[in-house]
Amino acid sequence: MNAAAVRTNDFQVFHTAGARALRGESLYRTEDGRFPFKYAPVVGLLLAPVGALPLRVAKAAWVLASALAVFLFLREAARLASPPPTECLHLLAFLLLFPYVWHLFSLGQIDGFLLAGIALSERWANRRPILSGLLCALGGWLLALTLAALPMWGLGALQSWWALLGQSTPDLLCSAQNQSLWAMACRYVPGGMGATVATVALGTLALAAVACWAAWAAPANARGTGTSAALAATALVSPLGWWTNFLALAPLVYGLLGSATLGRTRGMRLLAAGTLLGLAAVGVLTAELISRDAFVWWLRQRHYGLAGLACALVGLAARPSSYSQPMTTSSM
Repeated sequence: MNAAAVRTNDFQVFHTAGARALRGESLYRTEDGRFPFKYAPVVGLLLAPVGALPLRVAKAAWVLASALAVFLFLREAARLASPPPTECLHLLAFLLLFPYVWHLFSLGQIDGFLLAGIALSERWANRRPILSGLLCALGGWLLALTLAALPMWGLGALQSWWALLGQSTPDLLCSAQNQSLWAMACRYVPGGMGATVATVALGTLALAAVACWAAWAAPANARGTGTSAALAATALVSPLGWWTNFLALAPLVYGLLGSATLGRTRGMRLLAAGTLLGLAAVGVLTAELISRDAFVWWLRQRHYGLAGLACALVGLAARPSSYSQPMTTSSM
């Protein structure tokens, strides 16, 4: 793959922010139009090394680093899965997740790095608890760095950031690109913001209830249920759950593949297989395979969000059925 030739709209936002941070310029500008920088001011400093490179060189390095991060995440996702996938299922899992992986690369988003950090945090929880905690608390460290950087930018930068988020987020809740519970409520539940909030709360409670039941049914040495549920929630519960974010479902996709082939009961195998077929059907409905107008129509039906919600609920519910089988190191 020619990494420098990939269309990376979001990465160009990061590159511009890093270059502005190096020059001490404002990160938030109205002339940025559809692609403003929406992260905290301190993230601009973290992106400064990227902004110091020529655009094509920085873009190539970013895509290749993202590829490594996604590889690490998928490897750890297989370890989090229950039941653990056999070797022959890894390629099938990648094909099911490929639309999300490709979209992440095509935009140049940051998701791969964050997902890899969370997955590695889970793996190192027992052996390297300090490093694990640092990875898991990445958001908290960014907040601390934001406060530490106040003398450099001042309160004006924070006010500009909050103003940008306040102006842009409400209009994007019902965007076709948004596939979260918020967007599904916009599409299917009438009644305004009150009904939307109630729908999101109900969906979140359903996810939490299934995750708690799966964790309660797990043996003491089983790990990964909480992390798998939290990763799914990042895509489904976030107000702006872009369909790229559904790569976070990878541990549950691996688990569903295991349940479809190794499930204790025929009903569980059929349910897992049906959920995976739905995910595969959604993956075919991409802008590369159907017309642009048809793709946008499907986006407005929240087909990624609905398939992801089914994957999350069924994937979590199927986990306890695997615990009657011998545990392996890849499931711990």
